[in-house]
Amino acid sequence: IKNSMSNKYFDIHSITETPKAQVEGVFSKYLNKHLQRIENVSELCRIPDNGEVFFLQTEKAFNAFTFIPWIAKKFFIEEIYASTYSISRRVVEALQELQQDGKVGEVTLLISDSMIKRNPQTIDNLEAVAKSNANFNIKYYWNHSKVTLIKTKDHFFVLEGSGNFSENAQLEQYTFCNDADVYQFRKQIFE
Repeated sequence: IKNSMSNKYFDIHSITETPKAQVEGVFSKYLNKHLQRIENVSELCRIPDNGEVFFLQTEKAFNAFTFIPWIAKKFFIEEIYASTYSISRRVVEALQELQQDGKVGEVTLLISDSMIKRNPQTIDNLEAVAKSNANFNIKYYWNHSKVTLIKTKDHFFVLEGSGNFSENAQLEQYTFCNDADVYQFRKQIFE
């Protein structure tokens, strides 16, 4: 699919650039890979102003998790609420690393309960993390939603779209906004 319109916030071709060297102080290959993509995300879009919404689509491997390290490079993330149908073990490890590095506070994940049978190894990993980390919470529910809420000191980001927290993203679409009312409305699904 070709991008037929010029858009100052989104140029899909920029994510195909040669990756930069590993990010200093980041040890997991997966998080490094996403931080390298993040360098390109900053060219794709800026952070939405209060009340502003971006409509985005991707054509390459670029999942919902990719936004988290991008925001964490700019701001301390007080809380993340994420609902997803699927999550990979490497995303779980990267979230842990961001917490351990002091970039992310509390994490709450709402994951489809079908993952218990679809990917028991990842579930075992999630449960071990939650057991050893009071700021890492997991809920299971018959869920297919993909909503990520990211709260910083001054921002209430809401990311919604087709992308999971897994590694098979291709053609995905997202809305990305910064709005406290939308944030509080979407947060209800986690209660």
